[in-house]
Amino acid sequence: MKLSFTIYSSDLMRAKQTANIVARHLNLNVIEEIDLREINTGVAAGKTKNWAREHRNPRLIKEFYLDYQEFQDGETWRQFYIRVCEVMKMICDLDKGNIIIVTHGCTLSYIIAWWMNFESDMLGKAYFSAQPGSISVLQQNNYKQNVLTLLNDRSHLSGL
Repeated sequence: MKLSFTIYSSDLMRAKQTANIVARHLNLNVIEEIDLREINTGVAAGKTKNWAREHRNPRLIKEFYLDYQEFQDGETWRQFYIRVCEVMKMICDLDKGNIIIVTHGCTLSYIIAWWMNFESDMLGKAYFSAQPGSISVLQQNNYKQNVLTLLNDRSHLSGL
């Protein structure tokens, strides 16, 4: 039995480029989804890291704060998580098969948190870190439990 896949990607350049390479090898079309983007940084979008350091809203506490808005007109972490949850629900409602998602680091962390049924307040206690180009696998087991089977695997990049 041949597995079928659907590939979704953030519409931002790095993710699109990667998704197109994968899609070409699997003979698939990429579905671009704006809501798979990284957190919206508002006025900092397209600016340099130095500019961002100088214009970031001050943090009032050192711990992770879900309602912190790093930049004017940007998303809070809570708004970002809600956006990611909504797009993942939409994707999974539309597509019941095998799904490949090409996105960004923090977006991936929030996709995993959604998959593991995290309430937004749990985000202050856990983060799933992955490096660029890595593969993570989310599956359901025979008991219909959501499982993080693989996180941050880069073995496919050895020898490059």
